[in-house]
Amino acid sequence: MIEIKKSSAPPDLVKLQQDAVTQGLTANQAYDTLRNPLKGGIIELLLKEQGHICAYCMRRIPDERKGLPHVKIEHWNARNGEHGETCGSYGALDYGNFLAVCSGNQNGCSKGKEEKLTCDASRGNKKLIVNPLNPETLSTIYYTEDGMIAALDSDINKDLTITLNLNCMRDSVQLPKERKRALDEIQAIILSKVEAGNSLLESCTHLYQELLEIEDKKPAYIGISLWWLKDCIDRLTINT
Repeated sequence: MIEIKKSSAPPDLVKLQQDAVTQGLTANQAYDTLRNPLKGGIIELLLKEQGHICAYCMRRIPDERKGLPHVKIEHWNARNGEHGETCGSYGALDYGNFLAVCSGNQNGCSKGKEEKLTCDASRGNKKLIVNPLNPETLSTIYYTEDGMIAALDSDINKDLTITLNLNCMRDSVQLPKERKRALDEIQAIILSKVEAGNSLLESCTHLYQELLEIEDKKPAYIGISLWWLKDCIDRLTINT
């Protein structure tokens, strides 16, 4: 998971939001007023600012797997929380509360196999602390060499591994394996640079900056690559 920097809300969405608040609509009623072509335009904006990767698992979106939603709008602050709380009509149409997410394997999961669900499909309406819009909540996230994601903060770790199920290894949904593949590619690039005579610190620093500067489309599962490169840079810098 990486930080997402939001762009400005589309004026038409702001107007829709203001109307919903004025009319006293519920969160669900307010969100139901968001229709195409405005809804489609908002999805395109979300995809662009996220680099066409899921806000949670960082899979490439739109998701082209057959029978699954290509992309969904997620409310970080849930429209209807698990304990009856609500984000209200304002939050339901708040662009700052919107994230683009993958299918979460929702339509590919049969009843009784909910452990295959990931991201917002796994979360449901549970409250989250980890937030890709708030870098402070991402600061303790780390990865293992086999592609597992975790966090030093126990609440954040619970969000990642249980609520969002980002270490899912069920059948076709093998997120750690996909992250490991992305990491292997980055490590191979670094190895080739070092073998060509470049220093390890210089190679990691240059590649880290290159990845940071990619706006759209970002490589799938980029989070593990950035974390590994930054970790290498920090370790090498301490030892110099």
